[in-house]
Amino acid sequence: MSIKIIKQGVLTTLQDGGRKGFRNMGICPGGAMDIFAMAVSNFLVGNYESAAVLEINFPGPEILFQQNAIISLAGADLSASVNNEPLPLWRPFFVKKDALLKFKKPVYGAKTYLAVQGGWQSEKWLGSYSTHLQVAAGGHLGRALLKDDAISFNEDNFSLTGDKVLNWHISHKEISKIYEPANSIRCIKSIEWDLLDELSKQNFEKNNFEITNQSDRMGYRLSSEPLLLEQPAEIISSAVDAGTVQLLPDGNLIVLMADHQTTGGYPRIASVIKADLPKLSQVRPGQKIDFKTVTVTEAEDALISMEQILTEIKAGCRLNFEKYFQS
Repeated sequence: MSIKIIKQGVLTTLQDGGRKGFRNMGICPGGAMDIFAMAVSNFLVGNYESAAVLEINFPGPEILFQQNAIISLAGADLSASVNNEPLPLWRPFFVKKDALLKFKKPVYGAKTYLAVQGGWQSEKWLGSYSTHLQVAAGGHLGRALLKDDAISFNEDNFSLTGDKVLNWHISHKEISKIYEPANSIRCIKSIEWDLLDELSKQNFEKNNFEITNQSDRMGYRLSSEPLLLEQPAEIISSAVDAGTVQLLPDGNLIVLMADHQTTGGYPRIASVIKADLPKLSQVRPGQKIDFKTVTVTEAEDALISMEQILTEIKAGCRLNFEKYFQS
């Protein structure tokens, strides 16, 4: 036993990089909503990038550590504290046995990712440790964590002694490349874009869209001035992906997220680029976004840029991690 949930949060689940290769069976990849924050949180504590993490929403859980650990938080700032001492984001942190982790209030963002050195132990289903809520599989009993749940983490080979705050972190300059400007979401035009009437095409980029309370890990529902088709159209159910922007019958939009269905019959008018899905996942209900269309080449360049940033962060964290424990 390594941690115990003293007070459950609104939705705390074990997630990793997702399960691949099962779309033909109707099973989406799932996994962490913000893959960038997941990867960085893991790098900070010396894990591989897609090791299982706790994906935490606000209100967050209260977590009791029942043994020493090195942890990190990346993503949303939910005013985390350990024994009422503020816990900094985007850096590793040493916690002692009997430490209590709490989340007081949201400052920015929607989801934070808690990694532990050695990685969380969870149930593997179809090659992934991610929690699949719809089929109750993977993660911890296929569900969100509840009060009194106990989660173990893998034993490491390091002696957990030394400074409480370890001496490396990710700079704001690097983080801003991924998350700023916070509410501007890049996308490419999709297969049914030309079914929109001309005014709706203009309004797609001109209008602001509010994330509604109906949003969840399956999709973010948006509210704005309705968009219209040039004429009614029947769409054959076709493949969709995380980031697919669909036009609903009422003229509003939904952006499919990590736990999306694998096919859909609503018009696919756009697709959020992969590099901006981490940013979109951190927008809370009630906040607004705007869309900016880009070319496929620009989308590819943005993804390559994000991957390069992750590669550099991984190398830097590994070097610092090894130096720290060799000193």
